[in-house]
Amino acid sequence: MKCASLILSALMAATMVTAQEKIAVVNMVDLVRFHPSRERDRKLMQDTEKEFQSKLDKQRDRFEQLRDDYEKAVKEARNPALNDKARAEAEDKAMKHRDVLAEADKDLRTEMQKLQRDLGELDSRLLRQVTGDIRDVLSKYAQESKFTVVLDATTLAYSDPKLDMTDEVLKRMGVDPKVRKEAKEKAEKEKADKEAAPAAAPAEKK
Repeated sequence: MKCASLILSALMAATMVTAQEKIAVVNMVDLVRFHPSRERDRKLMQDTEKEFQSKLDKQRDRFEQLRDDYEKAVKEARNPALNDKARAEAEDKAMKHRDVLAEADKDLRTEMQKLQRDLGELDSRLLRQVTGDIRDVLSKYAQESKFTVVLDATTLAYSDPKLDMTDEVLKRMGVDPKVRKEAKEKAEKEKADKEAAPAAAPAEKK
């Protein structure tokens, strides 16, 4: 009996604590997506990727040229008209081309890995800056509005829509919540059109 009373008391205390808490919910994905800096960041990523791609294209062109040189050297070494001395010289030349080609292939792979790593690090750095700014705005808003807990809606199985403060935080970031609403409506329309397309296809066939 005493144990049951203790459990009941604990449950009542937990309920009281929960009741005293003021909870809000935000969609972190949308806050990141519509952050004022995100469009600039996307452009920076695209420009950087183009710059990296240009570097890789130049290295690929060099690699292709070296491969052509190697194949020509191999073809020359297989020429049946060559005497033993000339064939030995041609084979030696082909081996040198092969070594240069192998080194170029290694350099190309190393450069590809480096550029991919640099691009990933840039994306992570930009995202950290955005999420850091969002957390600052969110913390200030929560303190001013007396929220004791702010949860990410994207990690919850369900939350009451009345608790969603995403639009309020967007306003604090200088973003019109209409852009979020319009994006959601557009996505829903595209989804509906996509789902309707397979059903319309058999009708068109007839």
